[in-house]
Amino acid sequence: MTVSPAPAPRPPDADPRGRLPGAMLAGALLVPLLTLAVAALLALPVFGRLPRFLALLFTRALAPSGWIGLPLLGAGLGALTTLAWSGSAGATLRRLALAIALMVAGAALVVRTPYFPEARNAPPRGSRARMDVIRRSTFHSPADVARILPYTRDPDPIVRQQAVLACGVNVIVAGIEGATADHPSPFVGLPLCDSLRTRLEAALHDSVEDVRAEAARALWKAPRTFGREPAAAETLAAVLDRALRPGAVERLTWLALDAAAGAPDARLEAAAAQFAAACPDTELARAARRAVKGVAPASSER
Repeated sequence: MTVSPAPAPRPPDADPRGRLPGAMLAGALLVPLLTLAVAALLALPVFGRLPRFLALLFTRALAPSGWIGLPLLGAGLGALTTLAWSGSAGATLRRLALAIALMVAGAALVVRTPYFPEARNAPPRGSRARMDVIRRSTFHSPADVARILPYTRDPDPIVRQQAVLACGVNVIVAGIEGATADHPSPFVGLPLCDSLRTRLEAALHDSVEDVRAEAARALWKAPRTFGREPAAAETLAAVLDRALRPGAVERLTWLALDAAAGAPDARLEAAAAQFAAACPDTELARAARRAVKGVAPASSER
């Protein structure tokens, strides 16, 4: 009778059932569920207000990137639980390296600041982004110029100032003001001109002087587009009346003098003449005298 040899015994530290994939899958499923359960538990009124660190951590863990990071973190933790069944020192090191890599990647995704992509037509965030929109829209089509209008009421005065400037210097105003009998402007009578004028007139009452001065200059320098605006001349004259006071902004003085060199106005010319007589700055005084005579001031050369 032939006796078959007995099968070779397995090493006591072998992993015959392949614990690694199952442990990683279990960890990837369990960690997000536990995180969600703990977050829901801590949100109960009985726990009161969470510390800032915990609130921030749970907010980021439950963000879109966190839902990728939590399974990775759980898979790494699951891989750690199988180190005792690796079978060899080399396999143990490989599993340990895999576990550490998964946990580091998962933790990095959990704690990172969440990113929410903006909708295609969503309004720009931040003052710089809004000013970029204004600059890009100034000399394109009338539809692009219309995008500037809402920014004349922006909470940031710098954005309002940029928007008001663009309302007076754009493709529509340039086309109307530069039109000739041989080359008439297609923008004459465009309803958007009325909208631009309305926003500029409203900006004459802005709480910030820079915005008021930009609006007044825009209206006074474009008489064909906006018509004659006595309120704009009064605003510019007021800028010149305050130009020699302590703390006056020289840039606003140049704006007023540049506008004063345009359409004549008795009140504006009187303010420019008074400024020229009292101004100790030779260049500014010379620009004021040119403005009174209706000659373009030196600010246009600066």
